[in-house]
Amino acid sequence: MAWFNWLRKRNKLPHRNLSEIKNGCKILFIDDKKFDIVERLKEKEGWKNTTRIKDLDSITQTELQEAHIVLVDIQGVGKKMGCTDGGLGLIVAIKEKYPLKKIIMYSAESQGKVDSFHKASNLVDFRLRKTSTQYEFNSIIEKLAYEAFSLENCVSRIKNILYNEYAMTLSENEIEKKLAKISPEDTSIQTISSVFNIQNAANIAQIIQLFFSIRL
Repeated sequence: MAWFNWLRKRNKLPHRNLSEIKNGCKILFIDDKKFDIVERLKEKEGWKNTTRIKDLDSITQTELQEAHIVLVDIQGVGKKMGCTDGGLGLIVAIKEKYPLKKIIMYSAESQGKVDSFHKASNLVDFRLRKTSTQYEFNSIIEKLAYEAFSLENCVSRIKNILYNEYAMTLSENEIEKKLAKISPEDTSIQTISSVFNIQNAANIAQIIQLFFSIRL
């Protein structure tokens, strides 16, 4: 056990720049119609792991399982799975199955016509109009990806959670040392709770699990 703990302490944390994040982050569009933004993000903005499917056949479909950021056109999708309210219902299903995934809702209709009381409205990470520019799509994807996969950003979020929810004050360096004890192969809540010496590290575990979900 002592030998295993020593190995964990030697774990090197990845300091990813934006180019490295783009190489590892997988983006999925669910849209029943061809959407030029998909190819422009891949060819012009460097998000090379960007794909589109017309609809989702199964909640365990490979493209969805592997995606880190999912963009859903709320019009014309969700039919194959029989989702109530089309794309809105599909978003609810995706978020319930994969709570760590970042989801962007978009539609050709104005945001004002989206049911603001629908459960999906509170589950998505961002909303966009389908007429939004390439710059707007790229900016939001970049923001969500950097939030999820930048070490500095993850450390900052963990620091805030520790302070606000557990009244713990740790420096960025102290948090990084604790993260270095965690193996990417074991990011269970139990392990992370033990490393941070807290009762239930569920919120922190989500941040760490997502951070380690891309491999370069």
